[in-house]
Amino acid sequence: MPIAQNWLILLKFDGTQYHGWQVQPNLPTIEQTIEKALENLTGGLVKVNGAGRTDSGVHALNFTANFMVATKNLNTPEKWRKAFNAILPNDIVVKCVKSVPDKFHARHNAIGKRYRYLIYNSPYRPVFLKNHSWWIKKDLDIKLMQDAANVLIGVHDFSAFRSVNCTSKNTVKDLSEILIKKNSLNCKYLQIEFEANSFLQHMVRIITGTLIEVGLGRKEIDSLAKILESGQRRFAGITAPPNGLYSLRVIYPKGMVEWPIDVIDN
Repeated sequence: MPIAQNWLILLKFDGTQYHGWQVQPNLPTIEQTIEKALENLTGGLVKVNGAGRTDSGVHALNFTANFMVATKNLNTPEKWRKAFNAILPNDIVVKCVKSVPDKFHARHNAIGKRYRYLIYNSPYRPVFLKNHSWWIKKDLDIKLMQDAANVLIGVHDFSAFRSVNCTSKNTVKDLSEILIKKNSLNCKYLQIEFEANSFLQHMVRIITGTLIEVGLGRKEIDSLAKILESGQRRFAGITAPPNGLYSLRVIYPKGMVEWPIDVIDN
């Protein structure tokens, strides 16, 4: 009998047609799609552990998930990669597969995450990335936005920047970076990257919405500290739409997970 092996997969997906990562009754999700593929490949039910939850419509460039299975034929990373990509829909791709220790868990072993939010800042609507960015018609003051973002860097209680439906008991997060820059290939696209030890539900989207309001002159930089201190969601900005959000990287302790450079999307 084959011995069960723990496999870690690196995923890229377009979340437009999915209701987030986590399995939901009668709704298409990324987790459900991966588990269905595994059932087709192995003939049995296999639980997949994602690195975290994503909202409906959110995308991923480098998302991780692991599963434990014993199979005779699919016994190498490359066989798994090819088998997955032969049956998964076109909007989900397994870029790389690794064998990992039995105790490894894609979410529990993660020590941080990095997200990117993509904004199309132009008076005319986007044609090619309308489902993958947030269209802001009016000019944004990027410097004001970055100055406001810097107020949020550090260890804070981010209760004001989470969904009212968020059930997390730990609202204190270490937000190590918010980087705002124009896309190097098209200056009409603005990228906001966030890195923290973990995030609350809708935290990135609410911070993004708040920074947009600063960039449009609707909120003052000084208001960011007051919003943080208040802990009240109603004082923060709007929640940015999900279609501009990308899971960019899952961070693990140094040396635990190393992916080939050529499979990482930046």
